[in-house]
Amino acid sequence: MTSPKPVALVVGASRGLGRQIAIDLAKNDYTVVVAAKTTSNAYETVPFPPDPNSNKSTIATVEREIKEAGGKAFAIQVDVRDVSQVEHMVKETVRLAGRLDVLVYNSGAIWWSSVANTPTKRFQLMQRVNPEGLYATVQAALPEFERNAWKGRIIVVSPPIYSRFFRGKTAYAMGKVAMSVLTRGLAMDFVRQGHKDMAITSLWPATVCHLHSANCFLQMITYICRAPSQLPRK
Repeated sequence: MTSPKPVALVVGASRGLGRQIAIDLAKNDYTVVVAAKTTSNAYETVPFPPDPNSNKSTIATVEREIKEAGGKAFAIQVDVRDVSQVEHMVKETVRLAGRLDVLVYNSGAIWWSSVANTPTKRFQLMQRVNPEGLYATVQAALPEFERNAWKGRIIVVSPPIYSRFFRGKTAYAMGKVAMSVLTRGLAMDFVRQGHKDMAITSLWPATVCHLHSANCFLQMITYICRAPSQLPRK
């Protein structure tokens, strides 16, 4: 059944920033689908709600938090390293909520160290979760945006492209910057293809550190979801 509310899929929503993004979107009248690898029995979690930055916080507890606050939410377990699971996640989102209006990709594997101290297996894990997981998710979501007459928003948690970001974490930066390259390239595709109601952008949580306000970051996401995809020309 199609949701009367806009539908947002937040990938990487089990805890921390992703959890807060999901809760904030629900407060702004979105039906929210929370997706991540970890799940649990939310009704056996004590205390509830759990520490949002702990392993007790899962997509199941986030779903319960949203519902108990009066919102509408669904939880879907996914390992973004598995393309078939990613495709299932998007199909389930549409089956449960009826459509897809907003996609937020917050999943991420982190390892900040020098090249010499970053094992190849760790590097490969980061690439699979970060740029490859994003690419698979976008690939799976684009047909749904097409069915929605190319009206939608994609928000990627990835950094600005500048050399200072590489310092001390080259292996991690390689994947995260690739995510920002996808953002820029897909935005160009949308313009070239005439999809005036589609938009993609990257946001980076370092903004939160500089502004000492998580609310500012969350407000930006809400604004992007509702803002015109293109600013009027003067």
